[in-house]
Amino acid sequence: MNETHAPLVWWHGEVVPWDQARIPVTALRGLTVFDGLRAYWRPEQRRFAVVQVDGHLNRLRSAAELLHVPENGLIDQLDKGMGDLLAATSFREDVYLRLTVYIDSGRSNVYPDALSPGQSLDEFAPMDSFISLHQIGPRFDEPISCVISSWQRTQDTSFPVLVKTGASYAALRLGRVEAKKAGADQAILLNNRGMVAETAEAVIFMVRHGRLYTPPLSDGVLDSLTRETVIQLARRELALTVEECSITRSELYTADEVFICGTWEEIRVVGSIDGIQPRNPEAPISHALRQAYLDMCTGRRPPIEPDFVRLLP
Repeated sequence: MNETHAPLVWWHGEVVPWDQARIPVTALRGLTVFDGLRAYWRPEQRRFAVVQVDGHLNRLRSAAELLHVPENGLIDQLDKGMGDLLAATSFREDVYLRLTVYIDSGRSNVYPDALSPGQSLDEFAPMDSFISLHQIGPRFDEPISCVISSWQRTQDTSFPVLVKTGASYAALRLGRVEAKKAGADQAILLNNRGMVAETAEAVIFMVRHGRLYTPPLSDGVLDSLTRETVIQLARRELALTVEECSITRSELYTADEVFICGTWEEIRVVGSIDGIQPRNPEAPISHALRQAYLDMCTGRRPPIEPDFVRLLP
């Protein structure tokens, strides 16, 4: 994904060329909350199917509330902004939409003690938003390799892990860098108790003895919309028992199957962790869930919920 050459951006309520979207240097130090959505191009309808729009907007709103970011209706505007941006783009392929709310000017609302009596956060740190649109590129079917990172997942007592914000992703980036240096595709981060949390971009599932397991949100996991969809698919369509429970590194090493999932990654089968292959390299359950999910996104089958996709523009 090339984020430096997206041709168009929705900014200040309209679609503009990338190089016209400018923010003040004071924004570089401030808080940001963001979310990412996939838009699947459907050539037969000449429209984009955007996955879980309401869920992503609600999660972005929750992130702003949790971090005391005074978005003041900006997130409501992003709904229309996505339609405007998709209508303006010349891309006729799957794309990725990144919705961001950021501090436009002022010192930074990380210093609320500097507020004058009666002054609101909105006056102290005016906010703005933008939507960037990026090409996704080809989908890869091959299993990925992972390593257990030496970096821990941030504790919820230090910084909220349920939200997407630039600050938390800077920490996750360290695990990704470590994985790349080790020649792996992804890093799996453990929490401060040594339990499996997530990768830098996705949540983790494993199959053991015909059951599906995934770490609970309390173990340092993003409140992933894809995670919830996978759980529903596994229970409703594959009649699998799904358990949300803490997972040790050793359990991952001895799992029958492992896969990761998220908006960007969709569902990717894990072929090795620290060089150890899952016991069932065919990964039938992982592949079945992956196919069901992709079929819903691309329109080859009805969605599991009526509002799973929204056609835009």
